[in-house]
Amino acid sequence: MESQPSAKALHNRINADISQLLQRFENIMATATVDNPSYTSTAVETYQLDVESTALIRAAEDILALTRTMKETWLFGKLDTLGEDEHDVERREKLENDVQAVQKAIEEGVLAKLSPAQ
Repeated sequence: MESQPSAKALHNRINADISQLLQRFENIMATATVDNPSYTSTAVETYQLDVESTALIRAAEDILALTRTMKETWLFGKLDTLGEDEHDVERREKLENDVQAVQKAIEEGVLAKLSPAQ
């Protein structure tokens, strides 16, 4: 299994994919606005539009693949995009202490004494 990408690597990939998508769209618009009536130039423009539209579709697919990678990383990986502040650390420690207290109470049978007999 490959390693999870870092937040910086994902951010760089987002920027590259967006740039690629915009560049392909600009190329299509520039080609579409050329007005030349010759058959040769029309054939070249048609081919260029075909190439650019294929590249535009590929750029959109890359963005979709990126969103899937980001979802997988957030769900299954340990991508730390926001970091943990002091409040989060204290909250996590308090939850761990509460869990240990409940576990200890269960082991000692305290909860069985508190619940009504069945």
